[in-house]
Amino acid sequence: MASGNLGLISFPRDPGRVSLEQIERDRPGLIEALRTHPGVGFVLVRSESDGAVVLGGAGRHRLSDGHVDGVDPLAPFGPGAAAHVARTDGFSNCPDLVLNSTWWPETREVAAFEELVGSHGGMGGSQSFPFVLHPADLAYPAEGVIGAGTLHQVLRSWLVQLGHEEYR
Repeated sequence: MASGNLGLISFPRDPGRVSLEQIERDRPGLIEALRTHPGVGFVLVRSESDGAVVLGGAGRHRLSDGHVDGVDPLAPFGPGAAAHVARTDGFSNCPDLVLNSTWWPETREVAAFEELVGSHGGMGGSQSFPFVLHPADLAYPAEGVIGAGTLHQVLRSWLVQLGHEEYR
């Protein structure tokens, strides 16, 4: 998910990962302003009661079980979006709030949070369709690949298939 259309917000004066409830209590209106901003597609935050939740302008997606209230904020970003966001939530250094910019289907573009003309990586737009071109006799996981670590494992397995020493 790393990209110019990704915003990371941390509250370093507060210990640990700050929860949705604490942010709403200590910084009233912030979450609502972010989730409803036209340039923000969704906000990832950790709730004390629901765990990781993804908030959009008109809905909420609980990552633990996929339950959606209202309009699923991850729907525009494709079927693998929840897995990518859950992976990000699992990092020990995940910030308090992760913002992914909006994606406009009519232009197939994302809103860039960086000062460049366009944006790369992230979810939304043409950068959401990575591919691996490989010889057909090297197996690629049918379930797809989520994250660089998993792709690294696939590439290492190919080296072993080709006779290289196994890497540990």
